[in-house]
Formats: sequence, structure tokens, C-alpha cells
Amino acid sequence: MKVLGPEEQQRIRRSATETLIVYDLATDSPIGRIIDMSARGMKLISEKQVMVNRVYYCRIPLAASIDGYKEILIDAECRWCKISPETGWFESGYQLRFPVPKYADVIQKIIYSWMAAQVNKMNSRRMGSSGKIKLSA
Repeated sequence: MKVLGPEEQQRIRRSATETLIVYDLATDSPIGRIIDMSARGMKLISEKQVMVNRVYYCRIPLAASIDGYKEILIDAECRWCKISPETGWFESGYQLRFPVPKYADVIQKIIYSWMAAQVNKMNSRRMGSSGKIKLSA
């Protein structure tokens, strides 16, 4: 089994399993909801278009405290923005920057919890009432 190195781990995007809204620190208005995230970037969905190549100073309130943090502050540079044909809303991609290294650890814990939730969901579909994995014939 291949073990991923730190560089490869930073590129793995995990779909959000909880609703996290990203707010602009300057205006305190929502920028968008996180669709997925990696250690280096995130994708948001929003009703309004955002400016590409702009650095947004962001606040992300957390549903539950992680390492004593109830919210995290990050800088996020918008790299692209396009309208989604499925939803009619705007999707945008951001490169993340962490003013405090501890926030990078919190992001890693969020991503890990999303991964664990996705694995648990997949496994629950495969488990029988006996608690054993159902094998397809």
C-alpha cells in the first residue's frame, strides 16, 4: 500500500460534510459556503460573484471548538470564479494562507473529520444488521 507524503496529502480535497460559511473580515458579510477543502485551498459556492486575484481576509466560525478555537482566521486568494450550470450559483477557488500556523492544524483536523465521516457513511451502507460487511455475490 502506498503511503502519501506531505506534499501529496496537501493536495487531497475532501468534500464538506458540514456547513461552514466563510465571512469577509472587512465587511462581515458571507463570501460563501465551503464545498471542499485541502490544506492548500478551498472551493466555495455563493449567490454573488467574487473578484478573481483578490485576497480575502476571512473568518470561519466552527460548529464545535477545535483545539480551543471557535473560529479561524485565514487569508484566501481567489484564483477563479465561474457560474455553476447545475445550481446557477457561483463557484470559486481559493489558495489558503495562514496568518497563524495553528490555524493550519485546525484546517487539517476539519479535513480529517470530513474524511472520517465519509468513510463511516460508505461503511454503514455496506454493513449488515449483524455488524459484518455485506459482500456482493
